[in-house]
Amino acid sequence: MLLEMEKVRVAMIGAGDMATSVHYPSLASFEDVEIAAICDLDANRLHTTAEKYRVERRYTDYRQMVEEVTPDAVYAIGQPHLMYDIWTWCLQQKLNLYIEKPMGLSLHQARALAFLAEEHGCITQVSFQRRTSPMVAHLWEVCRRRGPITLAVGEFYKCNPQPVFGARDHMMDDGVHAIDTLRWMCDGEVVEIQSITRRVGVPDTNFFAATLRFDNGSVGVLLNSWTSGRRVFRVQMHGACVCVEAEPEDKGVLYADGDTQGRWYDTRAFAGSDELFVFGGFQAKNREFIDAVKSGPTARLLLRRRG
Repeated sequence: MLLEMEKVRVAMIGAGDMATSVHYPSLASFEDVEIAAICDLDANRLHTTAEKYRVERRYTDYRQMVEEVTPDAVYAIGQPHLMYDIWTWCLQQKLNLYIEKPMGLSLHQARALAFLAEEHGCITQVSFQRRTSPMVAHLWEVCRRRGPITLAVGEFYKCNPQPVFGARDHMMDDGVHAIDTLRWMCDGEVVEIQSITRRVGVPDTNFFAATLRFDNGSVGVLLNSWTSGRRVFRVQMHGACVCVEAEPEDKGVLYADGDTQGRWYDTRAFAGSDELFVFGGFQAKNREFIDAVKSGPTARLLLRRRG
């Protein structure tokens, strides 16, 4: 049962493009959420965003903001090599925390964040939103009515042939979206991985292909390339005489019992909105976090299982 909390008071660290395009509008759409304060080093972004969402308390020092506002939760949205120390500080202050992917620049950093969250009893969320795309989540549920997913495929392609010279890399940055969605579709724990990686025209790895075997018998296939002809994020799900092919930001089709016509879905029409933060799954992912904060410490296991 949710606690009797009229509004969850959220403090925002960051007012960049990602935060303002999907997270601010998601939170603003909830009647039980108050954006209590905003912090950003860029004065123009800070005041523009605060004016839009009618937030009076504005800061350039996130520590001062947290001390003065005492929020129920903090959103710290930004690039991992810039935000990681902020994330660890928030967890050390026992703050419930929402971040964007990826969880740092390495597996070590991701494990350190998970350790701190557990150690300090924090409710946390990483914004892997494709699993909460309304259309894709519905199609997954339809498939699961017939039993487990026997085979799932996660594909992510981009036309980006330039090498990466910064702190981030392809797999830990963009590729984690396909990995997370694949693990969600298969709904189990990975017990075996067979993979191929390549460097196509650049010094850094920009091609990944893998077969994942799960403890529930499901098999997942991962295909990622950053030297393809266009940007594509696509999934397949196969079960007992049922299958789905879908692009979360476009369309999906459900086939069953040998039908070759299929039942077609439009992601915007299914979500009832042309807004990316709605049909893209960001609003639903934010909702998960807010509900968990309202539920208190017992929600940590639920969010851990959902990812």
